[in-house]
Amino acid sequence: MVDKLLLGTLEDLDKGDFGTFKGFLSQENLDGVKPIAVSKLEDASRGQTVTRMTRSYGGEMAVEVAVKILKEMSNMKAAEKLTKKYAAASPPAAASPPADSPPAASPPAALPPAANTMSAQNGSVIVAPTVSGSLHTFNLTINK
Repeated sequence: MVDKLLLGTLEDLDKGDFGTFKGFLSQENLDGVKPIAVSKLEDASRGQTVTRMTRSYGGEMAVEVAVKILKEMSNMKAAEKLTKKYAAASPPAAASPPADSPPAASPPAALPPAANTMSAQNGSVIVAPTVSGSLHTFNLTINK
């Protein structure tokens, strides 16, 4: 879904604006976003550019980066259009239960923060917390 939205947005840019867009992707001027190497973008088609963006940033962040770049390019119309399409295509954060289902139990008042160290014995499985949102940095060490 994200690929299709981004591709549609890039296809709406003329050749010059598309080149400018790729230029922004290779610069370090976007807060907290690692640039994509110029060599990976200079001859990239619109589809290849989308692939490089989603591989580098993930779906949600790729959309955020595209919107930031479009705003930097003063293309507010395209930025707003992409933002609205992404919001409409994204599933709601909490879906309502069906009308005929029993009411759900109350969630716990507050969960303790996730431990910063996890360990397991041979053959064990660790179920780690799911993290979503903008930009996160993690250090992960696996000792065998």
